[in-house]
Amino acid sequence: MTVKQLDINRHQTYFVLGNDVLEKFEKRKVILNVSLRFQEKNDACRSDNLADTVCYSELVGLVESKLKDRKFNLIEKVAQFLYEEISIFLKNDNILKRVEVIKPAPPIKSVESVSFCYSDW
Repeated sequence: MTVKQLDINRHQTYFVLGNDVLEKFEKRKVILNVSLRFQEKNDACRSDNLADTVCYSELVGLVESKLKDRKFNLIEKVAQFLYEEISIFLKNDNILKRVEVIKPAPPIKSVESVSFCYSDW
């Protein structure tokens, strides 16, 4: 089986994220990885036409617009929220989705980052 997958890697964005009282007032850098796996053929592989695939610029714009001015306590909720918003945007059940949220420098001295993945594969 041939895998057709679009990956948006290490997208950096800023919003309020954290359960600690000190994290609730300031936007912080959050890193996102989004993958789309096409279960059926992706015509863009043959046509070389943007209209035949998912425009990753539009997808990044969607993510930015949905996170703008939002506040979250948990990375789990961010991942689920983005997964649902991307699902609505795509309107295509034949595209599997994976959203990973990475929180750099959590308030734990010995931990560089934490992440959570929400996926249908």
